[in-house]
Amino acid sequence: MTLVNIVRRHPGGSVQWLLCLASPDIFACVRIAAFALLLAVLLTNANVEAQTDNELKQLEHAAALIADNRITDAEKELSSILRVTPNEPAALNLLGTIRAKQGRLSEAERFFIRAIRGDGKYVGAHMNLAYLYTLMGQPQNTIAELKIVLSLDPKNPEPLDRLARLLLAQGAVDEGIKVLEQAERTQALSAPLLVLLGDALLKKGSAPKAEARYQAALEQQADYTDAVLGLAQVALAKGDADLASRNLTRARKMTATSPDTLYRFAVIALSTGLYEEANGTLLAAIKLNPRNPSYFLALGTTWIKKPDLAEAEQAFRRALELQPDSPKAQMYLGYTLMEQKKYPEALEWLEKSLQKDKSVPETFYYLGQIAQEQNDDERAINYFKQALALVSNYSFAHSGLGISYLRLKNYPLAQQELELSVKLNPDDAKAHYNLALLFARLKNPERAQEEMRIVEKLKGSKQANEGDAGTTPKEPRPPE
Repeated sequence: MTLVNIVRRHPGGSVQWLLCLASPDIFACVRIAAFALLLAVLLTNANVEAQTDNELKQLEHAAALIADNRITDAEKELSSILRVTPNEPAALNLLGTIRAKQGRLSEAERFFIRAIRGDGKYVGAHMNLAYLYTLMGQPQNTIAELKIVLSLDPKNPEPLDRLARLLLAQGAVDEGIKVLEQAERTQALSAPLLVLLGDALLKKGSAPKAEARYQAALEQQADYTDAVLGLAQVALAKGDADLASRNLTRARKMTATSPDTLYRFAVIALSTGLYEEANGTLLAAIKLNPRNPSYFLALGTTWIKKPDLAEAEQAFRRALELQPDSPKAQMYLGYTLMEQKKYPEALEWLEKSLQKDKSVPETFYYLGQIAQEQNDDERAINYFKQALALVSNYSFAHSGLGISYLRLKNYPLAQQELELSVKLNPDDAKAHYNLALLFARLKNPERAQEEMRIVEKLKGSKQANEGDAGTTPKEPRPPE
């Protein structure tokens, strides 16, 4: 999972050590390679002249002992070095590595900081500290150390990749783009980094710039699935569904072994209406990585489209097992329970979602739907109004308001809201049906019959919302 780098150089030649902490249990595996034939040089230590041949041999021996998991003997060797040279950076760095392997992260941090004080340009120690801060859940400190590494070794792709991905994951999209574009001016970015930059540019709405990066990635690697999927996303952003579909077909012919790539394919397939294909692809991604809650959120959405609400419910429950405080998963589960008429539990999950995130209009809308089912139209009206405060042209919330006003016999407001709803969404059969009821009560049989003709037409149309006029329209939006 993480790499911790140790780099030193002998005056008469070069010796580099790479300490690898890489395993599902973060500190379970430690490997050291001692020679340049096995490793690429990251950066030499500034104080190499102060090292003696004997000291370098001791450091190399200590590294080999750590590789053999002979930690006690390695500590003795390093203590011997530090008795003679108390501030030797490589020895301190190795001791920090040992403490990290032992799970003593605070002590590891102190050793790495001491190593950097001894040599501020020691890339290996800065990288160690960056990885350590990742393990300690301190992303801002990780970012700071990676920036130092990149300033010392600007053409090193590893810190560039890690820094850009971390910035984007933290929501610093502009800064992530800036880091990648600065690197792009001085070096050829790898295909993965070009796709990463394309994804960030697409998120900022720069579809042409994103497209150029995806094309550049494909020039490097013609079978790079993520770049083709990026082109599909660009096509969707441009409103070209046919081109998006062709790129999906192209991507389908490529071999994708990464669960993240499969997930990306599935989300695009969802956006283009290929629900069956999205479902199968997500099941394949989950086999490779069964612990990513985003996969289960998307999978639940595909089950809703089938529709199979029982399977959708299980997918959303699994997402919440993996990420208990996710307001999105809580909202999706609440919606699915509501559609199964399990109103008390649906209400519980939707209210939990609302406590954590009040920016999603669908949550208010579903709560309004449940209030209507419980014959509490005053409360329903309050929820629908809160949904509309977030999105004023949310047609389903206008329809919900109209229905509650109709039930409360406030016919002028009912007509206002229902007519606005069908103006925003002419294919909402439920709104047309309730307009027919309204005009019947207003003794306007011509308008009532006109609305019922529209309802009948929509029932048989592929453009109609799910079900007939008596069902709840609109499922949650697919995951972004």
